[in-house]
Amino acid sequence: MPIPSRVLGSGINTLSTISICGDGTNSVSAAGTSAGDATAIAYVYTNVTTTGAGAGVKLPQTEEGETITVVNSGANPLTIYPYSTDSTINGAASSELLPGGSAIYSATSNTTWVSLQGYKQLPKKRYGSFYDTTTQTAVSADTAYAVVFDTTVTAYGVSVGSPTSRIVVEDTGVYDFQFSAQCDKTSGGDSFIYFWPRINGTDVPYSASFFRLKGNDAELVPSWNFMLPMTAGQYFELMWSTSDISTQLLAATAVSIWPGIPSIILTVNEVSL
Repeated sequence: MPIPSRVLGSGINTLSTISICGDGTNSVSAAGTSAGDATAIAYVYTNVTTTGAGAGVKLPQTEEGETITVVNSGANPLTIYPYSTDSTINGAASSELLPGGSAIYSATSNTTWVSLQGYKQLPKKRYGSFYDTTTQTAVSADTAYAVVFDTTVTAYGVSVGSPTSRIVVEDTGVYDFQFSAQCDKTSGGDSFIYFWPRINGTDVPYSASFFRLKGNDAELVPSWNFMLPMTAGQYFELMWSTSDISTQLLAATAVSIWPGIPSIILTVNEVSL
């Protein structure tokens, strides 16, 4: 790319120099959550300094031979959209630029952008941490129930769906689902508790485990994990069943000594892209 001072020094005026070398801005705020309400880029070189969660910018109208440079100096991933829906970026409807990253977008036709991504553009793995603050009970013995979640601690690319037993993944990959449950028995006798995973409503073969609670006021915190391949848009559910409805997943509020006890804790980590 030509150096502006040298172009000006050759006798070419300022407006022509900008047309040749390009212009820039060092302070743009991303906006919206779609191409329709994203911030429109008006410069050849753009530094996006504010990126709210889900916010984005929109490239100028696609013209073959055009080159646009974008830097994400904000705190969240930045979504990059083409100017119109008939254009694509790397064959997709949008592109993502991670915090601290930069990318050069080149128009190879009037409808196609390709990007060359720079610093910090290694793929970011998805994750999530969830728990539930309510006691979960079984209405009937030997019946499958899906564990529900009412609180998200932190998440990226993994979310609680509807109903709230569903943990939805945004991208295809292999995920490690780890849980711990506060199991409690409210009356005498022995009972068995089973846990297993489902993907999109189908039980994962040979994935269940069980343990025994013995006697009144028996408590136990089982914890284990499942390493599962998931396709973008699929959902995971943690299922449970008990042989005795006096068994429950207990939640308790905080006291002066320790914080509240959730009935279930689930963490999700993408381990392979």
